[in-house]
Amino acid sequence: EHSSGTRVAPIAMLSALSCCALSFSIQRSIDGVLSTRLPQPVAAASIAFDITSVRGDDASLDRAARFFVEGFWAASTTTDTGGALTDRDRDQLAALQRDDMIARYGETVGARRLRSSLFVAEDPSSGAIAGCVGVEMALVDPWRGRVLSRAQSEKLFSDELNSMGARERGTYRKMSAAELTEALFPEYKCLALLANLAVAPAARGSGLGRRLCARCDEAADDWELPAIM
Repeated sequence: EHSSGTRVAPIAMLSALSCCALSFSIQRSIDGVLSTRLPQPVAAASIAFDITSVRGDDASLDRAARFFVEGFWAASTTTDTGGALTDRDRDQLAALQRDDMIARYGETVGARRLRSSLFVAEDPSSGAIAGCVGVEMALVDPWRGRVLSRAQSEKLFSDELNSMGARERGTYRKMSAAELTEALFPEYKCLALLANLAVAPAARGSGLGRRLCARCDEAADDWELPAIM
């Protein structure tokens, strides 16, 4: 915890976010908060929010990143920033958060073995983002508490499969990511990693946070993963 008056640099704040996302399970019922700087949805009880999986293009991820900066950092109840964030702080955090989301959910050239999705909830009347959450396949070393990045995991698979002959490689072609991990890297578990959860204040108490997490559960089921963390 930070003592009162201590200012957290944007890059340190994002590093703390990444550590939290990788180290702790996220309770399904927890909702985030959002600064009044963003357009606010109307009374949550009367809204059926539209939840969609956003494209992994730069524009969509930039919009989600800016919402997350306002929703998680600018109005955080757990991090003492030593005062309101400046516009420069916001821009720096948004750039760092966008880069992190691109690494997790961005579009790539060619097929991926490890899938990911970023879900965004919008107020249908205003189009304002009311909440977001991401989920991705991740290789986890449960003994060391280590989670590999998507790039590290993809390279691990590619290097191992490329070292095989065509016939041997063909035996793994139809395996799911979890089965492939068990067969090639038994020291790891392929799990779903939930991150980037935030809900606007006006939408709190509506069950939106629970609905967002349920979409992540559905994705994990579709990907045939044994657990979500």
